[in-house]
Amino acid sequence: MPDHFTLLLEWRRNEASVRGLAKLPHDFYGSTQAYLADVRRTYEADLRENPSGRKGELARQTYQRASQLARDIVEGRTQKVLTSAFQASIGGPRDLPNALGEERALFDQLLRALLEHRRSSAPYLEPGGPATPLPPGPSPASVPVEPVATASRPPPPPTVKASPAASPPTALAWVRILQDSRPIEVGAETLDLRADDVVSLPPEVAKLLVDGKVAEPLATGAVRPVT
Repeated sequence: MPDHFTLLLEWRRNEASVRGLAKLPHDFYGSTQAYLADVRRTYEADLRENPSGRKGELARQTYQRASQLARDIVEGRTQKVLTSAFQASIGGPRDLPNALGEERALFDQLLRALLEHRRSSAPYLEPGGPATPLPPGPSPASVPVEPVATASRPPPPPTVKASPAASPPTALAWVRILQDSRPIEVGAETLDLRADDVVSLPPEVAKLLVDGKVAEPLATGAVRPVT
């Protein structure tokens, strides 16, 4: 059976080659953490015994490379989970093929948070959302009743209704893309995210990308077309 370092190389290659989650052993997180801890103990012990020894230095380099491989795998899968949770929150499928237990728990928490955010902050985005309430008016009992006139009089002039004020544009979040990423859907558009792109996105989408270390925040401005 290949050693864990070789498996990390293969798992990272597989993860980068598919849009969804690649298949990993169910104990990936636990076994990888145990492997890295063991390699670290080994190189620290070797360097304590012989600080200039080649064996300890090789073990230290192995630990650094293995840590980076594990980081690439975890961050790549986390980004996919974030994207899947957002898509599910706007009506996409909620299944998450090949998700490990830790990733399924993260997906469920993200989905609950996104749905609660939409319901509490923007209920009009949900199908069958509440209609805009009418402004309060005087109760029937408080409206004075005019006496019936004995003589005819001209009808009152028609009331001209003022046009409702236009609602202010929704603020967008500006972010800079830090690394190439899989395409995401924003409304009716599909965006290809490339490193160093500067884009304006809905706040919840921008937060997901920033939390997933795919982007960094820049500024918030008025509504503009996504670039």
